Amino acid sequence: MTVKESLPAPSHLYTWVDVDEHFAKLATRGEWEPWLLEVDAYWDSVEFTIAEGTDPDAVWAWLTERLGPLTVDTERQAILLESLDGEHNGDFLEVHLRSATELAEVTRQPRWSERRIVPQLAEGLPAPDAESFPHGVRICAFHSFKGGVGRTLHCVALARELAERGAAAVGRGQRVLLVDADLEAPGISWMVAAQGSRLDFALDDFLSLLHGSPSSDRGRAIALARKFLLNQEQDGVVVLPTTRDAARVGPPRIEPVDLLSHDRPPYILTEALAELAHAVGADTVLVDLRAGTSELSAPILLDPRVHRVFVTTISDQSVQGTANLLHHLAHRAPSRRSTDPACVVLLTQFQEKEHSAELSEAAATLMESVARTIASPPIPSDESGEVTTVDRDVASEPLSSPFLAPLLALPRGWADVCERIERTTLRSVVSGLADALRPLELAEPDSTLPGLRDDPQGTRQGLAKLARSLTYAETAQVQGDFLPTEALVNLVSTHRTEAPVEIVVGAKGSGKTFTYLRMCRQGTWEAFGEAAGVDGIELRAPLVPVLTSQNLADELRAEVEQVQQSSATELTGGQPASFLSIRDLVTDALDKDINEAGWRRIWLTCLAQAAGLTATPDTAEAALTNLARSRRAVFVVDGLEDLFQYFSSDIQQQRALRALLTGCPEWLRSLRGRPLGLVVFVRRDLVLNSVQQNAYQFLERYRAYELRWNRTEALRLVAWVSERARVLSHDPSIGIRSAGAKELSRLLVQVWGQKLGSDGSREARSEEWFLAALSDFNLQIQARDIVYFLAEAASDSAGDEKAARWSDRLLTPSAMRRALPRCSREKITAMSLENVPVGIVFRHLQALQEETRKVPFTLDSVKLDSTQARLLEDNGVLFREKDQYWIPEIYRYGLGFGVSTVGRPRVVSITKLIRDRSNAI
Repeated sequence: MTVKESLPAPSHLYTWVDVDEHFAKLATRGEWEPWLLEVDAYWDSVEFTIAEGTDPDAVWAWLTERLGPLTVDTERQAILLESLDGEHNGDFLEVHLRSATELAEVTRQPRWSERRIVPQLAEGLPAPDAESFPHGVRICAFHSFKGGVGRTLHCVALARELAERGAAAVGRGQRVLLVDADLEAPGISWMVAAQGSRLDFALDDFLSLLHGSPSSDRGRAIALARKFLLNQEQDGVVVLPTTRDAARVGPPRIEPVDLLSHDRPPYILTEALAELAHAVGADTVLVDLRAGTSELSAPILLDPRVHRVFVTTISDQSVQGTANLLHHLAHRAPSRRSTDPACVVLLTQFQEKEHSAELSEAAATLMESVARTIASPPIPSDESGEVTTVDRDVASEPLSSPFLAPLLALPRGWADVCERIERTTLRSVVSGLADALRPLELAEPDSTLPGLRDDPQGTRQGLAKLARSLTYAETAQVQGDFLPTEALVNLVSTHRTEAPVEIVVGAKGSGKTFTYLRMCRQGTWEAFGEAAGVDGIELRAPLVPVLTSQNLADELRAEVEQVQQSSATELTGGQPASFLSIRDLVTDALDKDINEAGWRRIWLTCLAQAAGLTATPDTAEAALTNLARSRRAVFVVDGLEDLFQYFSSDIQQQRALRALLTGCPEWLRSLRGRPLGLVVFVRRDLVLNSVQQNAYQFLERYRAYELRWNRTEALRLVAWVSERARVLSHDPSIGIRSAGAKELSRLLVQVWGQKLGSDGSREARSEEWFLAALSDFNLQIQARDIVYFLAEAASDSAGDEKAARWSDRLLTPSAMRRALPRCSREKITAMSLENVPVGIVFRHLQALQEETRKVPFTLDSVKLDSTQARLLEDNGVLFREKDQYWIPEIYRYGLGFGVSTVGRPRVVSITKLIRDRSNAI
C-alpha cells in the first residue's frame, strides 16, 4: 500500500487568503488533529476553534510543524507573512485560540470554494437525498477546462440524436431541453437568435424566478417558464438560452451559486431543471456549461446524478487541466451510488494518424482520472465475485472525435449548424452518450422475454447446452448449417469459376477446424458456396480432405473419411490413402534432411494419394498434372498443429511448413487454368515461425481470407447461437447473417441487457464489456471463447439466485462476470495442449511466486527472454508499452496474474492504443 505524503509547509504566505487555502487543503487531505474543529482566517487574524481541554502548547507545536518554525511566532502568538528584505516587523496575522465542546451544524453546498474550513472537508459533499431526479428526468452536462474544444458542437449533436430517438419512441414523443449555461460566452443562444427564432424566456429569467420563489414552492416559476419555453422548440429540442438580451456583457445579476442559501436544498438548480424539463415534455436535459472552474458550473458539476461529460483536446495543458478537475470531483462528488453515472471524457481535434501516440497517452491519463471518480473500485473476480477489472475500464474509456475540417468555421444560424453536423460523423461520436441517456427501444420495452416467462431455467439451460456442444469443433454435434464469416464469403465469392489456392490463417479457437468440417460436409465447392450464401458458383469440383485433426470425434472422422472416399472415387476411381498413412509419410520425412523442393514433392504426394492416385515424391507432380488435364478438385488441409508441435525451434518442421504454405501453392498456380485448388487451414503462429522472411507480407496477401472475428462478426455469432437455441425473439425479416452492427446490438439486448446492471445504473454497457473482456492483444476475439463464455454464463444464469430480477435478459450480470475467469482458465488449458511452446511458457508463468504474478511487469521480473516474449506477443498474450508488459483479461485470470499496486490492467486503453498504432501504419 502506498503511503500518501504529507502536505509540505507553504512556500509563501502573502495574505490571510493563503493561510485559509492551506488549512483547507490540510482538511481536505484529512491531515488535521482530532482536537481542531474549525479554522477562520480574516484580513488581520486567524481563529482556531479547538476542543475543550486541548493543551495550547500542543496546538502551537502542530502549527509550527505544519507551517514552519520561521512562520509561526509563538511569543507574539502570530503567523508571519512575507516581508521585504531586511524587514523584521512585517505583516502578520494574530492567532486566537477558542475552545468549544462542539461546532454549530455544518451545512455544505455544491460549490468549489468552501465557506467554512472544518474537518468535514476530508469527506465528499453529502449525496443528494433522492437517488434520481424528479420524474425520472436525466441531466447531462458538457464542460471543458479550456474553451474552443468543440464542447458546444458536441452538445448540440447529442441534442439532435436524442430528439430523433424521442420522435421515434413507441407511443410517446419526447423532447430534449437544451440549456445554454455558458453565462459569459454563450454559443447556443447566438445560433438560435441568428435563426430569428423566438427568445421569450432565458436561463437568467429562470434563475431570478427561482431566487425569488419560496424555498418550499417553485411551482409558479416552473409554470411560468413552461408557458414561454413551449414556443422555443427546434425540431424536438426546447432551447433555454442564456439571456434574452444578446447585447448584455457579463454574467447575470443572479448566478447559480446565489440559489445556495441555507433555506434551500443544496441541489435546487439541477432538480428545478428536471422539473422544468418534465413540464415541457422532455425526459432529458442537456446543459452546455461555461469553460473553466468558476462557480458558474459548480452547482451542476457537483451533483453526482448528472451525466458529466468533459471535452478536451489532446494538448497537454488541456489534458492535465481536465485530469485535475476530475481529481477534485473524485474527492468532492464521486459516483457513489450504483445509479450515479460515471464521468465521460471526449477527446477532440486530433488527426488519427499524425497524433496516434499523443491520443493514446491522453486517453490513458484521462481514463485513470475518470476511474478515480467512481467511488467503489472493483476487485478482481473469483468464482463468487461480482465484478471484474474490465468493468471500470469499459465505463471510463474516453470517447474520441477526430478533427473535421467542415466544422472549423461554423455558420451563424441553428439550422445551418445542425445541417453541418448531419454531414459529419458527430452523431455517431455521441451515440454512446445517447444510449446512456435514452437507450434504444426494444420492440417490447421493459417486458419479460417469452421464454423466460414460461420456463426461465429451461430457456437458459437450452442456450448453455447448445453453446457447450459447439465449443470444440473436434467433438461438436453435426450441424445442419453454419455461420459464414466475411473471410469465407470472400474466399468463395472470389473463386466462382477458378479453383482457390489460398491459405486460411486463424488463431487458436478462431474456427479453423469448424470451418474445415463444414466445408468437407458439403462435398463440393459449389455446394459449399451455396451454404455460405454466395450465388453464381460455377466451379463444380469435389473437395478432397488431405489431413485432419487427430482429435476429431469418431462420428466426425467417419464423415470426413466418407467425403474423401467419395471424392477419390469421382476423380480417379482409386482408393485414397488414409489420414494415418499420410501423416506417417510426413513424420517419416521429418527425420531426414530434406530441402524445400523435396518437401514440396512430399506434400504433392500427399495430395495425390488423398485423391486415390498411386504416387511417390518422384512421380507426384506428373500424376497431378495428368489429373489436372481432365478433372478439377480442391484439396483441403487441417490439423497441422498435430504434426508440427515444435515448430518454434525445429528447423526441419519450419522448412516443411514453409514448403506447404509457399512451394505447393506456387506449383499449383503454375497449372494453366488453375484446375486444382488447395485450401490450407493454419494457425497464425505456425505461419510466423515458418515463413520468417516477409511473414507479414505473406499474411497481408491472404488477409481477406483470415479468420478474424471482428466486432460485428463476434456479435453475429452470439446472435446465431442464441437463434439456434430458440431463445432469441426477432422480426423474421431481419436475417442474422445480413444484420448490421446496430441491428445486432439492439437484438442482443435480449441476451445480456443494455448494461451489466439496470439501464439507469453506471455499470458498463454489456456489449462493450463482453468485447473488451474476451479480446486479445491481436485485436481478436475467438469463436471458441465466445461459445464457451455463452455456455458458462447461461448455465450459471440458470442457477443464479437473483435470476428473477433479470427477467428482461438471458444472462445475468453476475453470471457474465463469473464466466470470464472460467473462460480464461479454459483458454489457458486448451492453448497449452494445442500449442506446446506456448504451453511451456504458460506453465513457467503459473509457477512464479504469487507476489511476482502482477501486471504490469518487466521481462526480468518474470524471468522471460525476448524469444519467449515474442512468442506470446505473436499469440496476442503480451503487449509492450514502454518497459512494461500487459496481459489481456482473457489470459490474465487463467495465468493467475493479479494487479500491481502501480497500476490497473488498462484493458480498454491498451486495446485502443494497439488499434491506433495499427491504423497509423
